[in-house]
Amino acid sequence: MHISTKIARRFLLGGRDAGTSKFTGIIAIVGMAVGCIALIISISVLNGFEKKVTEKIRSFEGDLRIIGITKQANDIVTWLEKEKAVSGYMPFMERKGILVGNNNTLRIVTLKAVETEKVNSFYNLGLEDIDFELSNSPVIIGGILANRLGLNVGDPIKLMSPVDNSLSIGLPRKLQGTIAGIFQSNVLDYDDRLVFIPFSTGKLLFTRKSSLDGIDLRIGNEAEIDYVKRRTMEEFNNIKFESWETIHESLFQAMKMERLGAIVVLSLIILVASFNLTSTLILVTIQKTREIGILRTLGSPVKMIRSILLKQGFMIGSIGAGIGIGLSISFILMQQKTAFLRLPEDIYFMDSLPMNLSISDVLLVPIIAVVLIGISSLLASRWAVQIQPKDAVQMEK
Repeated sequence: MHISTKIARRFLLGGRDAGTSKFTGIIAIVGMAVGCIALIISISVLNGFEKKVTEKIRSFEGDLRIIGITKQANDIVTWLEKEKAVSGYMPFMERKGILVGNNNTLRIVTLKAVETEKVNSFYNLGLEDIDFELSNSPVIIGGILANRLGLNVGDPIKLMSPVDNSLSIGLPRKLQGTIAGIFQSNVLDYDDRLVFIPFSTGKLLFTRKSSLDGIDLRIGNEAEIDYVKRRTMEEFNNIKFESWETIHESLFQAMKMERLGAIVVLSLIILVASFNLTSTLILVTIQKTREIGILRTLGSPVKMIRSILLKQGFMIGSIGAGIGIGLSISFILMQQKTAFLRLPEDIYFMDSLPMNLSISDVLLVPIIAVVLIGISSLLASRWAVQIQPKDAVQMEK
């Protein structure tokens, strides 16, 4: 063991009869532990919510979306059927329209014409039974929209697309439909605006559309998304792609900023603990002035004195950071396994607090702690190296 390391261990928290320095050192350890716990748990919760939101959005948007389709729709669909990397596809037409419910209540919605027979499985709507035999035009809407319009499964509704009105005067064309299912996503505004209708209804309603608006794709392996994108562009010209990230870019940017803000704010707890660590090291230095003077008299270089204080600071800070990281990871693993922290399902779209922690997040917190501990120890060591042997003797007298 290096001599500076051995001395740092003997100086730890002031040694015997440390008094105030020992108390402030314990506070620094506790503060460092609390800061690491708060930071890691907060990051894991934000990651958990982001993962859940991402899963919900992907269930409604697909893994990839082909847009810019003109007259190539049939050729693209035929090619997708043969592509092994594509586990599913859903052609669609989309338009802003109006839904007319009970008592002629109107609501502006997004009408999405799809193959209704596989809409539940492709978009993961979570509907166990859908009776597509209710009418020739079965419609699936969200729970919030159903409540606003007072609709239940089996109720008749009217659909309108004002944009496709070919008449210069009068009301747009109305088509009759029947509620075949009501889904509940509890994410974004899907439950309030999204309405699935059959292709046959869409073709009758969207009279000004000459082709598909796009094709949603499900990719069996997420790692093959770029491969599918590249292969499709090689086969067909003038098509474009969108992903769930680009469709909701502003949302994910906001979540990233929220995560960054949480890291910065909660790092202040570790910063305060680092200030306390600085005061602890200065108190230890004052208490050990005689010993430092003896070391300087024996010829110890300034570099060694600085090394002792730096190592002592890292020892104290590492104890707190280690305790905090260990406790927080244990807490997260316990929540993932037992889900003992519950959430009200009528407010959130999950029944327990989601926590998800990656290796990069686990490494981020120690890096922040090490940087702040290093700065604190360096500040204290700069004060210690200024002690001269004669000053130490005078202070002891």
